[in-house]
Amino acid sequence: METAFGARVGAGTIAASGVEVTVEPRSAGLVVTHVLGEIDLLGVSLLRPCVEQLVGTARSLVLDFTETSYLSAAGLSLLLQTSTDARSRRLPWAIAAARSVLRPIEATGLEHRLPVYRDVPGAVDAVLGADARIPA
Repeated sequence: METAFGARVGAGTIAASGVEVTVEPRSAGLVVTHVLGEIDLLGVSLLRPCVEQLVGTARSLVLDFTETSYLSAAGLSLLLQTSTDARSRRLPWAIAAARSVLRPIEATGLEHRLPVYRDVPGAVDAVLGADARIPA
């Protein structure tokens, strides 16, 4: 799959306009996706195709926003859509978030609707535990 910028989505890194997305497949179908930079409207246009593909193919997913410096309303919308899509596919997923990402999530009250953790190990533990509870 190609993004709007022509970058291929899959294992590896895609980058454009100050945003870098690295897809890291791990064991048992877990994929950790590291997102660096600002997730504004342009950043979402790079991130959305990647996340949509992973929601359809991964067995469990962690979105690592610990190195993300800004999350816009478009980014929040992407996270809500990811939550809806993951739930319909019974995909265990979680977000590891830096304070700059937690702030808009908490300001909008979405911390109760999104699986948010403060670090990647906590998010990974959560999805692997959830994966054991959800039949394939």
